[in-house]
Amino acid sequence: MRNRFWSLAPSLLPGVAMLAIGRIGLLTPLPGPDEGTGAASAAMIIDLGRDQDSGRLAYHLFLHYWTVLTGDSLAMQRLPSLIAVALAAALTGELGRRLLTPGAGLCAGLLLVSLPIVNRAAQGAEPWGPALFLATLATLLLYLAMDRPGWVRWLGYGTAVALTGLAHPAALLILAGHSWTVFSRWRLSRERALFWWFPVTVLSLVPPAPLLSLGVRQHTGLFTWHPGTPWDLARAAPAEFFGSLTAGLVLIGLALAARWTDRELLRELTALAVLPPLLLLAASFLTGPLRAPRHVLIALPAVALCAAAAVRGLRLRTLIAVVLVAALGVPGQHAVRRADGHLVTAYRAAPPGPPRCRRRPGCAARCCRAAPR
Repeated sequence: MRNRFWSLAPSLLPGVAMLAIGRIGLLTPLPGPDEGTGAASAAMIIDLGRDQDSGRLAYHLFLHYWTVLTGDSLAMQRLPSLIAVALAAALTGELGRRLLTPGAGLCAGLLLVSLPIVNRAAQGAEPWGPALFLATLATLLLYLAMDRPGWVRWLGYGTAVALTGLAHPAALLILAGHSWTVFSRWRLSRERALFWWFPVTVLSLVPPAPLLSLGVRQHTGLFTWHPGTPWDLARAAPAEFFGSLTAGLVLIGLALAARWTDRELLRELTALAVLPPLLLLAASFLTGPLRAPRHVLIALPAVALCAAAAVRGLRLRTLIAVVLVAALGVPGQHAVRRADGHLVTAYRAAPPGPPRCRRRPGCAARCCRAAPR
């Protein structure tokens, strides 16, 4: 009975905690600028995706048909994100149980739940919650496929990657960490079955490929255009990435102090945590600002796992770490639950966006932005 409890607790407790905490103030914030699209007609959503924001097209279509079945109330529009983030917390705990220890998995899941930005993703009718869940699922399925390669497991992994890209193309940055993980395992084992990762990943990119292509033509580097400069993005990254600067710094400090007997595993988790944000920042300096660090929330489970490795799942250390991060994140939790919690961002003082096309409302193409008004 005790063994069964410890096999379920790392995933069950964080998932239930996220559902309970995410319900608090779920309806208080007013809809943000990217919410409420699901209530529009499918034709309007397709036009919006074609002209302005292809990255969210698949998610908005899902939300549209979801609201057709459940109603278009704000609660129903935000419910899929809450469920998705709760599942992401549960999968983070399961990853920690399989890769580290049950105690470390429980700690990682609870640390993820404690972050204000995760609660923000859980309470918005936006693609970030589903993208976080699907990217975490893809990471778990990758480790399962590498441990015991087989076509069923590789098929599950490829499906998860395809759905991740459809949720939002930005979430595909997780593949940078996956590529390092596969290379690391191959370097140690020289197992040829690991080479299946490459064709499976290429095929899984076929469904989101049109969204990627259209995003490039919209001059957004795969992401929604946002004003500001790359340096603005870099300065705002720590606070926006965690939702609380102090809680984020504590979590980073714990992650930097991570120690584990399997050093290669720790390097893999570090790659999963570091490569997506670094690639986002690098692309911002090369192509222009790529919106906000919310695009790389997919890296947070790995950060939480590294922090959990630092406390090694010991009960007192785990309790102190979770309570400290949660306490420091309280102001951020209140902020995301204010009436304007979904309207305020780190880019409040940014200049207005580009002029819109007079012929097609919402168009952000380069030629339309440059045309005289």
